[in-house]
Amino acid sequence: MMKTSLALAFAATAVLLTETMSTFAREITDSPHREIVDANTYPWSSIGKLGAKVDRLGSCTGVVVGSNQFLTAAHCLYNKAAGRFVSAESVHLLLGYTKGEYRVRRLASRYTIPPTFDPAKITSFEPAKITSLHDDWAILYVSEPFPSEVRPLPLASETPPPGRAVKTGGYAAERAHMMMGDQHCRVKTISPDRKLIAHDCVVHHGDSGSPLLDADGDDEGLILGLNVTAYSKLVELRDQSRQGGLTVSTVSIIEFLSLRAKSAEK
Repeated sequence: MMKTSLALAFAATAVLLTETMSTFAREITDSPHREIVDANTYPWSSIGKLGAKVDRLGSCTGVVVGSNQFLTAAHCLYNKAAGRFVSAESVHLLLGYTKGEYRVRRLASRYTIPPTFDPAKITSFEPAKITSLHDDWAILYVSEPFPSEVRPLPLASETPPPGRAVKTGGYAAERAHMMMGDQHCRVKTISPDRKLIAHDCVVHHGDSGSPLLDADGDDEGLILGLNVTAYSKLVELRDQSRQGGLTVSTVSIIEFLSLRAKSAEK
């Protein structure tokens, strides 16, 4: 009975999110939402350009969440050509990165990803694979703590409701050497298990690992989720009328880290 209930829940999630993607793909906007944001102004100053040997798509984005921790998407650490995850030591995060210059650089020393993450399931939007995206995140530990002026962004303990105003910023492929952001978007759909958030922000290749930030509350740096994919993976960079992305809820990340900590205590 338990397996049947889970299967039905996952199927419902897949159908809901697939329908949402189809709807967003048909939406047309009068003008693009993305704009250059200041990589040295909070909260963007805590978001950085991730460097690693990933694949020909280039780099991803990471966000500082602790004095020696940052988050990104798990698939950003997977080398498709080699069929394996990259070593932690080959990954670095650049804060304040703009046109080849940066304010802070830190190397990773180790990282943790959910053991259930399967990189083979991130290349398709088949309904059966959509729900696996909630495992697509990684927390990395740096070899040297971030400077005290770098403010870690907090993780939300609750999944936001549909309609919540949000914003996001990262190093997308269309302007790989400038941080681009969409500060005028909203949460559209929440999966039944509350682990995935569908939003209408414009996200492109390179935005994976960037945070979905709260734009309604008092704390503008509150992370609601981590971007893992766009609805249209083949979106042309000149066409930003196709909007929307899927985000791993921070609630899912917090739950995993909490259970891991409790297991370590036993």
